[in-house]
Amino acid sequence: MQKLSISVMFGILFLLAPAMGQTTIEGDWFGTLDAGVAKLQLVLHLTSKDNTLSATLDSPDQGATGLKIDSVSFTGDELRFQMNSLGAEFRGKLTQNGSLEGQWQQLGQSLPLSFRRESSEPTLALQKVNVDGRGLNMLIGGKGSPTVILEGGFGTGIASWLTIQKELAVFTRTVSYDRAGLGQSDVGPKPRSAKQIASELHAALQNAGIKPPYVLVGHSLGGIFVRVFAGLYPTEVKGIVLIDPSQESFAERAKKRPAPNAKNEREQMEKATEGVRAEWEAIDVDYAQARAAEVPKGIPVLLLSATEDENMPADARQAWIEDQKEWISKIPGGKHIIVEKSGHFIQLQQPKVVIDAIREALK
Repeated sequence: MQKLSISVMFGILFLLAPAMGQTTIEGDWFGTLDAGVAKLQLVLHLTSKDNTLSATLDSPDQGATGLKIDSVSFTGDELRFQMNSLGAEFRGKLTQNGSLEGQWQQLGQSLPLSFRRESSEPTLALQKVNVDGRGLNMLIGGKGSPTVILEGGFGTGIASWLTIQKELAVFTRTVSYDRAGLGQSDVGPKPRSAKQIASELHAALQNAGIKPPYVLVGHSLGGIFVRVFAGLYPTEVKGIVLIDPSQESFAERAKKRPAPNAKNEREQMEKATEGVRAEWEAIDVDYAQARAAEVPKGIPVLLLSATEDENMPADARQAWIEDQKEWISKIPGGKHIIVEKSGHFIQLQQPKVVIDAIREALK
């Protein structure tokens, strides 16, 4: 079970807005920032009141809305804005074709960034869905069936799927979300067990009008959650993809032989957010519920194992893979895929492998 290092995802942010002649600069602008490791979809909202321009930014891939722009100005054909919290600045010009072309500058780096009135990529939209009076933050996009449901690992949600969700939205409908207590989702009732999480997800899908069938994709501890979901709603699930999933057998092994950093891990949990701590407290229950859950018969089940992990000793990583191999061998028609040169977050480091596996499950 790994914690996502999100410095790659949350160290980049942006904004923009301009107008020329009679053209109004107000409204929504769509852009994509190519940061090398990931391409981030951006939506810029520009408004004007009493001749004063203001703006906010959404980063759907990161599950973030209403990000603050500290200062924004539009002079002639040039738009400039600053985001003090990131130490970042954008300068761009409005071109004759109506796009905003410029540079995003941060920490000594400069990246090209352009905005247009219409999105040129599949649009992913954030939606706060009500579940028993609490809001779950969901990122939804694409068309097609079955719908691909993306379940993050321990303490993670929408942001862990930023490298693949837009790609998936090209050929089918796809949903990622922040579990209760994570990201921009409201805190949910305890215990945060796998059954509680699965029932909340099911209710959110129904309330958002996203009907089955589903292909479930679970990363790390999310693999436990999707297995329990499939056991609760077997007729609605048409495929499962597990990305370096946690296994209850490995958890039992780890209890008998605690890792050298187990004490540090416990200390970190004491400083974690309420939502993360609540998930941590329910882990033993999660494994028990997963052990009791049955995988629906006759559906494709693909399990991807990573070969590298800087946070796990080599012998432990090998045991991790062996437990995954043993589990998938008991699933009729199950397929085990070893992913070389990848760490625990295969969807970030080898996204094509994950996308291909999802395509296979959809077929």
